Amino acid sequence: MRKLTNIEIKYLKKLNNKKYRKSEGLFLVEGTKLCEEVLNSNYEIKFTITSNEFKYNDFPNVNVVDYDSLKSICTTVTPQDIVCVVYVPKYEMEYPKGNSLILDNLQDPGNIGTLIRSAMAFGFNDIYFIDCPDIYSEKVVRSSMGGIFKINAHVVSRQQVIENKDKICDILVSTSLNADILGENRLPKQRIGVIIGNEGNGVSAELIQSSDTVVKIPMTDKVESLNAGVAGSILMYEMFKGEN
Repeated sequence: MRKLTNIEIKYLKKLNNKKYRKSEGLFLVEGTKLCEEVLNSNYEIKFTITSNEFKYNDFPNVNVVDYDSLKSICTTVTPQDIVCVVYVPKYEMEYPKGNSLILDNLQDPGNIGTLIRSAMAFGFNDIYFIDCPDIYSEKVVRSSMGGIFKINAHVVSRQQVIENKDKICDILVSTSLNADILGENRLPKQRIGVIIGNEGNGVSAELIQSSDTVVKIPMTDKVESLNAGVAGSILMYEMFKGEN
């Protein structure tokens, strides 16, 4: 069992920074469950770092190090005994066969992780990320509980979505507090793209203008609005429920 050199530790720590993840095309995945999720996905692991030389023989390019070395590159307070260094996939503008979710400038990693998990649960297998935080940051990967490795992720611009709207979906749905209440006008059973907007400002004016319909979720007058993760989950469930 060896110690990582200072140069190796410094390099790996840089991958906790968005700038270096982008320049190196790599990101870190911490912990047994998340590393197993990435191992069983289409993502490619460059190498594996572990402090347990007997436990992770199925992983590629295993480097056995002491626990202090492993801990020094992790962001969790009490890390587990494995970290994977994973290649960031290359993005292409692809078009789904089913329903899709479009996240328009969401900024909270917890909301993004919640929506990734809900999208998996309700069959929204393609997610388009517009001006969101790095989806391969530790916070997003962890809050999605590995769901990021199971959906088709597309990092795109707002203009790309607008120009390719008809290829992404048949019906583009956005949300607004000034819209018709969801349920009064049921959506047809076609490929639906649901847009969830920024936590403070909602869906951008450009995407609302490009939408085929704008809806709001019925609720009491005791709250002004719902958390973005909750609102998006309710909308996707309504679409899922209508198809089953």
